[in-house]
Formats: sequence, structure tokens, C-alpha cells
Amino acid sequence: MFDPRSRDTLGVLVPVLQWRRFVLSPRLRQALSRAAELAKAASSPFKVGDYVSGDDPFNGRQEGVITTINGSSIGLRTTAPMAGAVVYYDYRQLRKPW
Repeated sequence: MFDPRSRDTLGVLVPVLQWRRFVLSPRLRQALSRAAELAKAASSPFKVGDYVSGDDPFNGRQEGVITTINGSSIGLRTTAPMAGAVVYYDYRQLRKPW
């Protein structure tokens, strides 16, 4: 059975394993941080203060003004029937009413 922590007879394997551990770790960290940045940076075509209409099977169709943008989630302050309530939509479910 091969034990990666044991010294081999030539003395080559142990330094290679140590070198690989330190080289792969920054690359892995860089790849994961880049993926996290891309996941957080959802590009929404709307800005805070835009008047939009949201259509969702659970929240229904409501119109209002965008108050918050957090990634792909957009807070919409509705006009009627629940005046003043903030309903959260995905930005792909919002449309300009005109």
C-alpha cells in the first residue's frame, strides 16, 4: 500500500508532494474567490428609483418603485393594493410597464 507521508527510497516524492500542496492552494483560492465574485455581481438592468411591474406566480402582478438591489433580488415598494409594502422579486421577473 502506498503511504504519501512516508519517505520514498529516492527522496524525490516527498519534496514534490510538499511543493504541489503550496502551489495548488493559491490557485484554488483564486478560482473560488473569482467564482464568488461573479455569483454576487448579478447585472441588473434596473436602477434604484425605476418604476417597474413585477409578475410572479406567488407574489402576483404588482407595480412599484425599486428601493433595494441585492444581487439578483430586487426590493419593490408597491403602490396598490398593499401601499408601502416591500415585495422582493428576481430581476428577471420585472418589466417596465410601458
